[in-house]
Amino acid sequence: MPYWAKHHLMYLKRWKEAARAILRAAKDLGLRAEIYVIGGAAEGRLTVLSDVDVLLCVKDPSLENDLRKLRVEVLAKAMDSYGLPWDYPVELHVYAEEECKDILSRLKRYVKVLEEELIYVNSNP
Repeated sequence: MPYWAKHHLMYLKRWKEAARAILRAAKDLGLRAEIYVIGGAAEGRLTVLSDVDVLLCVKDPSLENDLRKLRVEVLAKAMDSYGLPWDYPVELHVYAEEECKDILSRLKRYVKVLEEELIYVNSNP
């Protein structure tokens, strides 16, 4: 395997740090939200072409019209305050709480991100 591929895979394996940086950023911005890692990282199938999919579920209905803006603000805060590298291959998906419930119900596995731990959930065996 070429050096760049090994380096990229090692970089991707830091997804827990990236997810926690996003969680802290959301809290700093005063968002009532939950954070989940979905996709390849949650399912243990990262490849050199992967990105890390993070789902931010916003609990405040008054913010539903500003979800795109929140995405930018959370990522900027995570980079500026919590060391999320600007080139980290993360895809932040921001949805209202009800939409998130629907998304999570269709996944085989996801990871709920908490400050002190990660909770792995197998929802559809």
